Amino acid sequence: MTEDVMNDDFDSLVTKPTEFIDYNCDINNGFNDLLKSQKFDKLGFNYNVLSILGCQSSGKSSLLNSVFGLDFDVMNTKLGHSQTTKGLWGALVIPKDTGSGNVTIVIDVEGTDSRERGEGRLTFEHRSALLCLAISDCVVINLWYHSLGNLTGSNYGLLKTVVEANLELAEASENTLASGDYKTVLCFCIRDWFPELAPLETVRQKVVNEYMLGIWNDINKPDKFKNSKLEDIFRFELYGFNHALVHPDEFAKDSSRFRLAWATSISPKSYSRAVPSDGFFYYASNILQTVKDQSHLDIPNQREMLANFRCQEIKGGVLDEMVPSISSMLTDAQSGVMDDFQHRAVELVDVAVGKYLELASRYDKTTSNKIGNELVISVFSKLQPVFDAIISHHCSDLAVRATVRLNEKFAISGKERSPMVGGQKAADVWPKFNMLTDEIKAELYNSLNSHILSCAINYSHESGIQAQSDFDTSAAVDMFNVTFKNEVESVRARHIRALLGQITDLVDSGFKVIGEALLERNVTSDKYWGDVNDLIDRAYSTCLDTMGPCYTGLVPSVQPNEFEYLAFMILLQATKCNLERTESRITDIILERFEQFFQYQEFNGETVPRDWGSYTEEELKQTYTQCKKEALNIVAVLRDCSPPTLEVPAFEVSSLKPNHVLYQELSAGVDSLRATTTSLSDEVLVDTVKACRKRFQEFFRTAQQIQSSSKNGISWKNIPPPFWILLLLCSWNELCSVLRIVFKVQVLIPLIILGFIVVQYFSHLVFGTSADAVFRPFKRQARELAMVGTKWIFKVATSTAAAAVNAGAKTTFLSDDDNDSGKKAEEN
Repeated sequence: MTEDVMNDDFDSLVTKPTEFIDYNCDINNGFNDLLKSQKFDKLGFNYNVLSILGCQSSGKSSLLNSVFGLDFDVMNTKLGHSQTTKGLWGALVIPKDTGSGNVTIVIDVEGTDSRERGEGRLTFEHRSALLCLAISDCVVINLWYHSLGNLTGSNYGLLKTVVEANLELAEASENTLASGDYKTVLCFCIRDWFPELAPLETVRQKVVNEYMLGIWNDINKPDKFKNSKLEDIFRFELYGFNHALVHPDEFAKDSSRFRLAWATSISPKSYSRAVPSDGFFYYASNILQTVKDQSHLDIPNQREMLANFRCQEIKGGVLDEMVPSISSMLTDAQSGVMDDFQHRAVELVDVAVGKYLELASRYDKTTSNKIGNELVISVFSKLQPVFDAIISHHCSDLAVRATVRLNEKFAISGKERSPMVGGQKAADVWPKFNMLTDEIKAELYNSLNSHILSCAINYSHESGIQAQSDFDTSAAVDMFNVTFKNEVESVRARHIRALLGQITDLVDSGFKVIGEALLERNVTSDKYWGDVNDLIDRAYSTCLDTMGPCYTGLVPSVQPNEFEYLAFMILLQATKCNLERTESRITDIILERFEQFFQYQEFNGETVPRDWGSYTEEELKQTYTQCKKEALNIVAVLRDCSPPTLEVPAFEVSSLKPNHVLYQELSAGVDSLRATTTSLSDEVLVDTVKACRKRFQEFFRTAQQIQSSSKNGISWKNIPPPFWILLLLCSWNELCSVLRIVFKVQVLIPLIILGFIVVQYFSHLVFGTSADAVFRPFKRQARELAMVGTKWIFKVATSTAAAAVNAGAKTTFLSDDDNDSGKKAEEN
């Protein structure tokens, strides 16, 4: 121990005296530092408190120094009599052998009847006496033998103050006097006494029967003490001490005798005020403050306040000690490796409660258990982040399960016109979409709730401390709801797109039929746009009949006429896209029409290719002009736009909330879709005619070639000589290749000829002249085939040459005719 005074004549260690209460009657925190430095707070109830009262300069400090080996300041008589001890000073007497007795707090009190204090001395005397009686197991009254019988010298006023103060304390207690809780030990130490003056028993009778009993009879006692005896309030002890200067050896023996009596018979086995050592300083501080405030001194209330204060202090210290363990659990929970949260949490709470009860169990059980319950609840509160981390991991698992379950339940398969959802028809599943997702949500939420319940803790300790965890699950539930909602919205959006795709497909498939009508010769604006409007009407009716319930099932909180308006808008949008697509391929459509009209004709109800060989040159020109005009007429049909005849459903777009799944689509409106403008402007038309002109001319030239070939026949004489020269030059490599092949087979040809001769010879040898009749048809057929092949070659060559010769003569007609057609197309 630090700052201990070793004394070989004593079997204890002592500390240097420290100021406990200063001169202004304020408690000194330095005394608490002394207690902490000596680990006084670890003693529990194994300590006692002894204080001494007496007149100023009566040798109180000297007596304590002699009895306990302390070092309180004492008066130097050579310098005169004056006040030495100011306020209250204390020191610790600590047994060397911890098992031989309790630690004692020895308090040296400022002397009474002080001239230096003046008129304020009575106030200080009352406060110090009341404080000493409230906190001390034993109060020593220091009396001089030769002063017995004197009013002032015998401390009569001090004794009266002590009795009145002790009655005040006893009255403040809820305990009965018979319990002995407040039977304070009054130990009278008679100074300058020796047996020859008077027996101690005689002195005892004098002090107890005359002084104390007289004071008891003279004071006004509370009603509860009217019939009480003096012995019910005090336990009296009396010891005589020889003259310290005249008989120092005898005085030392008397001091040793009192010290032994204190250790063996006077001091209680434990602190009689039932205040644990760690709360002593706070208890004394509260008592002093109550006395100074002249408030009613309620000792039980003071104990309860002390118990509450200390238990709260202990609880805070235990919570601080639990922080590393909680941090470790949080790390494990965040990494997803904690499967035994409930077990580890209970172990943690057990450790916290054990540490708490080590100190708090010394105080009032009701108070310590109440704050113990608060401790457990505080530990649960600090475990909230751990709980959140565990539930967060579980919510992530639930999100994966939600994705799997939703994909299994709402997997889209099959064709666009007849899709299947989860193995069932989409028309049967979509109306129940919200109901089915709610079922999946309920299933997953039950799993979440089961996991939350598995983390709940109902803690109970054998000491009576018990509490139930009340983890905040709102964050976990919110996380689950948001996660599941996101998964559902993703699936919902995918199915809504599929539903809208079906609506669009109604128009797309209809336009395939309408597109075929554009190739018909008798197509008109009224017929074409009438078909378009009829398609919109039929698709709209189909939507309302078959897809309305699907939309209601897919979209939550559908407004009146919402689907009707959406279906109308989607149909118009699909129609506009198809019309733009048709206009974008206007060149292909014109060319297909021209090819169909020019190359084919109706014959007996069937479409057959034209026989240009039977047409005259004038008929060919007329057919070309007429087909070109009819092909270009489609431009006027497409430009003559007709708005939809279907009435727009009444719907307030402003009634939609911004979080609506189709808010952007519905907010676009239908005004722009009902516009009657077309992309076929005059500039586009001119470019289209230019692009088609070359193809028209190619068809016409091909027809002319076929016509010329059929009229001129096959004659090599009609082929000009320059063409033969050109043909020879262009085909020189091919001729050489043929000749090389012939020369390469010069062995094969003789073998074939030889084989023919051998067969003919042996046939004549065997069959005679009848063999000629057998070979003659074969020879004739071979000659005919050779002649036909030669004629075909000459026919192709002469027809090609004739077409080339006549091409220049026809170019002027095509140019003039195409210019006229361009002007007519521009006018249309």
